[in-house]
Amino acid sequence: MEHNLGPNDPRVRERAYQLWEQEGRPDHRHLDHWAQAVREIEEEDRRNSGGPHVNSPEAGLAVPDDVAARNQREAAAHLGQSSVPSDS
Repeated sequence: MEHNLGPNDPRVRERAYQLWEQEGRPDHRHLDHWAQAVREIEEEDRRNSGGPHVNSPEAGLAVPDDVAARNQREAAAHLGQSSVPSDS
């Protein structure tokens, strides 16, 4: 099961803080730092799981993940059903 990086994820919080400090603690950039932290950690997680890298040729066109569809697929997999369409 995939891990969703939410507002309480300590890895994102720490990475965003590091980015903020590296940029000299600028005001009004917290959303930028948070988004960058999420992107970096998601890429690290993909790299560590053996999945395609975001900018690699095998990654193809990046399509945003539909949370509802993913949850439905995971629930169907958990129940042993295969009638839910995949992303492919």
